[in-house]
Amino acid sequence: MLAPIETPPARQIWKPLVVCPNRDLASRVRGALTELGIAAATHLPEYPRMGSLAVLAGQGDANICFVDVASNVEHALLLVSEAAAAMPVVALSTRKDADLILRCLHRGAGEFLAEPTAQHLRVALDRLGRLRGPVAAPKPSTVYAVVPGKPGCGASTLAVHLAIEFKRAGASRVLLVDTDVLGGTLAFLLKMKPDFHLGDAVRDRQRMDGDLWARLTVPCHGVDVLLAPENPAAAVEIDRAAAADLVKFWQAQYEAVVLDTAGAQPGAVEFVRLADQILLVATNELVALHATRRSVEYLEKNAIDRRRLRLVVNRYSPATGLKREEVQAALKLEPYALLANEYEIVQQAVLEGRPVGPGTRFDRGLRALAARLTGKEAPADKKPAWLGLLPRRS
Repeated sequence: MLAPIETPPARQIWKPLVVCPNRDLASRVRGALTELGIAAATHLPEYPRMGSLAVLAGQGDANICFVDVASNVEHALLLVSEAAAAMPVVALSTRKDADLILRCLHRGAGEFLAEPTAQHLRVALDRLGRLRGPVAAPKPSTVYAVVPGKPGCGASTLAVHLAIEFKRAGASRVLLVDTDVLGGTLAFLLKMKPDFHLGDAVRDRQRMDGDLWARLTVPCHGVDVLLAPENPAAAVEIDRAAAADLVKFWQAQYEAVVLDTAGAQPGAVEFVRLADQILLVATNELVALHATRRSVEYLEKNAIDRRRLRLVVNRYSPATGLKREEVQAALKLEPYALLANEYEIVQQAVLEGRPVGPGTRFDRGLRALAARLTGKEAPADKKPAWLGLLPRRS
């Protein structure tokens, strides 16, 4: 019998998750692992549904994944991509196939085994241990949905600035998505004309990988942007499964995902359901609050709990609209953040296709909002926060 495999540097022991519907192949893998003295393995005799692999791996504290890529190639390749975002992956097959090997490596597999003997497995694990070292836990990914209480309240402008602020504050990768297939406001705000759009991502989601995704998005101000179709007629139907597939992919790629939504559109609602944080944007005008209350009712009818909503009052001016207490009474929601009314400054930035500059009251409020959402302390400000809402002297 071979001696137990040496522990890779900075790792206690390999704890495999073996996904293998092929019984004979699974038996051979179990035998090889046992021969190498690796007993802490979790075996799945069927392919799990997409998006559940991380939970299954966490249940067994797995730090490496073996995937049978021969029983169902397309499903298995998606699992390889999902697993590779968190841990080393070894692709398993009953035969050597050059094209399949390349596809597995392209999806993120670190090794490919057609003969899972103990000796071959030892070599593969040694190589992964040297090349990868300890596997760092992936940074948690948060999905933020920005929902307008009423069209024209500045929700899209807030979504753009929030994504840029997350990146400025240190998020490794940030994605901004326009799910409003009718409005398509982000292209206008950022002065972009999309070659590809959300509809393309929906159609190609089953074969999505890093290379394809890079062609769909456009970098802007340090964040990746996926726009809505330029022509609303080109939009595709977005059902719950499509939204779930895309959000799972985005979470594996980005630390922060900001969705600019139109809450009343069926496809947009599917994305809102999946968000970790839901920002409902309104102004403190009476008509806007009436429309926002209807939006809240619509969201609740679509299984979105009112308690999940974070009310952001944009263009807040207590001198010309309802005060904070009155807004709370009207919507039965406590304002989560108040953003100062600097309409002319914001509109000038919109016309020039750039974010609002630092030092403005809007920028200070935005930074405080982003800090609160991410659990970080707001930047120090010599003046009390409420003073930022007062108009400046000429």
